Amino acid sequence: MDQQVENIRFSVIIAAYNVEDYIERAIKSVGNQTLKNIEIIVINDCATDNTEEKILKLCDCYNNIIYIKHEKNKKLGAARNSGLNVAKGEYIIFLDGDDYLADNDVLEKLDKLIGKDKIDVTYLGFKIEGDREELVIPTKEICTKTYKAAKDKYPNVWSKCWRRKFLEDIDLKFPEGRLYEDVLFNYKGIMKANSFKIANFVVHKYISGRKGSITTKIGVKNLEDTVENIKDLMNIRENDYTEEVDIIIKKELNMCKKRIDDMYKSMYKD
Repeated sequence: MDQQVENIRFSVIIAAYNVEDYIERAIKSVGNQTLKNIEIIVINDCATDNTEEKILKLCDCYNNIIYIKHEKNKKLGAARNSGLNVAKGEYIIFLDGDDYLADNDVLEKLDKLIGKDKIDVTYLGFKIEGDREELVIPTKEICTKTYKAAKDKYPNVWSKCWRRKFLEDIDLKFPEGRLYEDVLFNYKGIMKANSFKIANFVVHKYISGRKGSITTKIGVKNLEDTVENIKDLMNIRENDYTEEVDIIIKKELNMCKKRIDDMYKSMYKD
């Protein structure tokens, strides 16, 4: 990291596991931003392909990369937590290793939108590419707390920009070793946020249907981890009830049924 860079505006946390065909694009999309007071935190979650080689090559090209290597595969939640533990930026953006920022000036646009305000969460536009095409632009109507915490079709953390001090104040981290780690982080963060803004332009390009992605594999762990999320949400319901937690529990119960159906179909295709 270049020690001359002070007052880091954005920490972009990139978790990478076996994404050798995509990781260069992801890192370059951040490294080539017109806004320069940013840091790129890349976590290699014990990849077994050429992901590490490609990351190290780019470390020589950009002086604002912080490289972290896990000695064993800890899953996405732990990788993101490793990034949060070292992040120094005023704001946090998560970027999966197979996705990328839309244009070289998106962080400059986001910087101007936030301005001098202390915004807990900023909702970002994104475009889905790959096996399907969809443009998702946040609007006032779908940026209510209830919608974003519980009803959102895409309850992920990378379509938000998070104020680091806010995450630290509420001690928010990802559950580790679990799939669908976004669910609890997203719910807790949005419910506790006191301020938000809307970035009604595309910030992320999300790749759907990539071979090997956890979203394309359905097995027992998918079901087990959905149940673990429900157990945690039930605990929240008991101790800190909100209308939103009831909505999201019902949603996760329906996801259980869907994942059981998907498992059945994959096992008994005939």
